Amino acid sequence: MSRNETSDPFNADEAKHLSPMNELQKEDQNELQLDTLDEMDRDEPLPSPRRERESKNIFVRCFRTVIPPGGLISCAFTLCSSTLGAGILGLPAAFSNMGMATALILLVICVVLTIYSLWLVAVAAERTGLRTYPEIVELLLGKFAGYCISIVLILNCVGAAVSYVISISNFLTPILDDDATPAYLRTWSGNKLITSLIWLVFIWPLCVFKEIDNMRYCSFIGVACMIFFVLCLIVNSCQYMHKEKWRSDIIYFGTGNGPIDSLGTILFACQVQMNAFEIYHEMAKPTPRRMFVYSTVAMCLCGILYILAGVFGYARFGSEVNSSILLKYQPRNKDQHVFWVAYFGVLLKLCVAYALHQIPMRESVYHFIHWDVYEVPWLLNAAICTVLAAVSLVLGIFVPTLNMVLGLTGSFCGGFIGFVFPAFMYMYSGNWTFRKVGAVNYLSTYFLLIAGVVAIVFGTIASIYSVA
Repeated sequence: MSRNETSDPFNADEAKHLSPMNELQKEDQNELQLDTLDEMDRDEPLPSPRRERESKNIFVRCFRTVIPPGGLISCAFTLCSSTLGAGILGLPAAFSNMGMATALILLVICVVLTIYSLWLVAVAAERTGLRTYPEIVELLLGKFAGYCISIVLILNCVGAAVSYVISISNFLTPILDDDATPAYLRTWSGNKLITSLIWLVFIWPLCVFKEIDNMRYCSFIGVACMIFFVLCLIVNSCQYMHKEKWRSDIIYFGTGNGPIDSLGTILFACQVQMNAFEIYHEMAKPTPRRMFVYSTVAMCLCGILYILAGVFGYARFGSEVNSSILLKYQPRNKDQHVFWVAYFGVLLKLCVAYALHQIPMRESVYHFIHWDVYEVPWLLNAAICTVLAAVSLVLGIFVPTLNMVLGLTGSFCGGFIGFVFPAFMYMYSGNWTFRKVGAVNYLSTYFLLIAGVVAIVFGTIASIYSVA
């Protein structure tokens, strides 16, 4: 009998030629197959084989115990850190343009759709077994679609990085606005010089990491800092309303081009799908159900912070706020000293968010040249990430306003990345029929797709019109 032929254990003639050792090997093989089938029948997959090297540092071990890699806290806070950033700083201005009630309704809808789209991308990742957004899109929708989403991801990440650079510059503006500050540092070029130094010292080292889970400690601290900033904003707003009462210039339903123009800001604030695949595959036990739970925790936390920042920021400044909320506070004032801590917390959070957006941009660039990030040497990867981050820095220095970037990036890129492509990936990943997916998933997927198209068309046109 040939070595490549398979024996039939129920054939008596062939069974005679089997030695006892071969029979024992076959029994072991059958037991191994049964064990494998038992493992496949479990609701949850086996733990990931990826393990971190044990550290002797007691503080690192304590952090690792509290925030284990791939766990709920780690993944949820990384999702939060991916989306919390410049978007929340522009929400009070978006509330001013949209009206408080309109903004709240759209914000809640966007948060719910984001949670659903994160579940869709997890289903697509599980069915394809691939790790990056462009790879999955190319497999399901074709090579042209893969290149298109790579371009959109690059544009989105550049826009996000530019918004973070602008926000850092806005962070410096009230701090440097003092007679004791050297005259040069109060100029435009002095402000940009310090912004560049912050990028070099705090942002660039974070941009060279290969795996997103390596930044979970920074993500946790960054989200905590953003929560503290929102609390400071609430306290300041309540103190103002206690003295001055409710502002008379508050509107609840905006009219004209304002609501559509600010739609991109809300979409940008809820945009997290570009990092979703990395987070999903670095879970300890990745499943779509677990991704749904983690994303629900993350987006509910973000949604609460967004609502609080938008409502109380708008209630404090009313129609006066038309850009980043950072420009409206002066930590040097006696009643705003607490914002010194809050501002530096926001700075840390912006640095982490900047680095997180470099990961999908790097993967999109590698997709064009057919490189696998896990096979690229560390130094080469670091050099490429440095160049990409530096380009974003240069663009951020010369782009004038924050809300213009948020509007264009959120509407055009956010519509594709957050709504349109997740819907298409779910449709084309198999078993897409009304009977198999059910009425809720069927209608919800189409609603997600239509919402993405509306955001792309009307939001982008409105953003361009406002710039022009």
